[in-house]
Amino acid sequence: MRINIILPLTILILLTGCGASAEKAPINPESEDKSSEAYSDSKTKLIEIESELVPEQGLVQICAYNDDFIDQGIETQYTFIDIIKDNETKATINTHHHFSEITDIDCFDYSNDEEKDIAVIGKSDSYTTVFLCETDSDYYYTDFYPQQFCGDFIQESLGDDFSMSKLKSILSEEGVGSLAKILISDAEKVTYSDYKSAYINFLKVLDKCGVDEYGCSGGSYYIYDIDKDSTPELIVHYGGCEAIFHAFVFTYTDNKVKCIDEISTGHSELYAYPSGNGILQYWAHMGGEEFRLFSLNDNMLITKVLYSGSTIHEDPETGEYDINFTPVRNVVPDAYFLTSFAPDNVIPIEKYEIISAYVPSQDNAKYTFPNNNPKFYSEIMEKDNILNAVSRYRNDPIYKDIHFSDFLKKIEHSQSEIQDITYADLNLDNVYECIFYVLKKDSEDSIRIILSKQGEKIYAYYDSSYM
Repeated sequence: MRINIILPLTILILLTGCGASAEKAPINPESEDKSSEAYSDSKTKLIEIESELVPEQGLVQICAYNDDFIDQGIETQYTFIDIIKDNETKATINTHHHFSEITDIDCFDYSNDEEKDIAVIGKSDSYTTVFLCETDSDYYYTDFYPQQFCGDFIQESLGDDFSMSKLKSILSEEGVGSLAKILISDAEKVTYSDYKSAYINFLKVLDKCGVDEYGCSGGSYYIYDIDKDSTPELIVHYGGCEAIFHAFVFTYTDNKVKCIDEISTGHSELYAYPSGNGILQYWAHMGGEEFRLFSLNDNMLITKVLYSGSTIHEDPETGEYDINFTPVRNVVPDAYFLTSFAPDNVIPIEKYEIISAYVPSQDNAKYTFPNNNPKFYSEIMEKDNILNAVSRYRNDPIYKDIHFSDFLKKIEHSQSEIQDITYADLNLDNVYECIFYVLKKDSEDSIRIILSKQGEKIYAYYDSSYM
């Protein structure tokens, strides 16, 4: 029985090399392979093959089986794939799907990185479906279904022929990224009467693709009027890790969605720039930081660096080095943080005029602290009060009725690491929330925490991969 997903599913590292063909092997429950000892009574093995997924790293066993999976107390039967090398399970992939039978499985390079990927064709209930999984040299995987990634194109191309040869033909001719590029390009040719219907329908296409033209997963979006012409831009974010995070900037022009430019978004955040034409990007990494303003003129992005400096500072008295980040308000006083949304959450588009009309006020007189107590949040920390903690990531734990200090320990931090405490009314009820960060010394991996009183309970909303 599996309680948690063992494998990070969003890391994609591109290397080069050459591969070998897969060889199907019969399933032998009595195999002397020590890895078979890991299979519990709840597991039902479906199929097993051998292949050299990564050049010059030797053969691995690829074993597919069904097993119980528990997510937030709900038990489900899913199909898993174990990657076994030298009697050691290198990775376990949860397909998040249940195959009653696997009719074919093979390994070939459809992601164009010269390393072999995994393709599975199988029956689920009354229909046949396909599961695809990309690989890399560290046996990390990015998994997806054609129904979610370039789904319509692949499904229509397969028709009734769910054969491995046909699937290979489709993927080898186009590649996943190329398929996405075709679908997105076609979506940009569709005409609409207004930007809202255009963006909402365009996001549906992006959501179905799930990857961009480079094969990178993502699709979360920002909506913000960069040039303040009353037509907001759509900024769509992709990438499996900070090194390859990037975003495409789209606008609505001539009744169509048009891609303006692509920007790098690794180790950075986006902020509103209310005072004029632009959107602000703050970047910080490996001791450096930079504030960059992107302005939009004639549907072209123009870049200007507002500030560039170092986050590493020497204490003149002790000689020790410390890390300090420049507050955004020191560079652009009226800037505020922009939030990204999942592609199926279109409320920010539908209600854009209402949402964008609200600008954080510099006049704090009308805002209050919970219970009219300015020390409300500091007392939570000092008195170690009980709260409930929730992460925005589905697989992170939910902590109920936990002391503040114990919560920090759970996320591997302490009260001594709290910094940059500020207050803002985030839910428009005229009552402040408390925002702060916890950061270990000599580290750039901070966690943002928001404290909010809702009813009689206190909630902590934390972001486990803020930077």
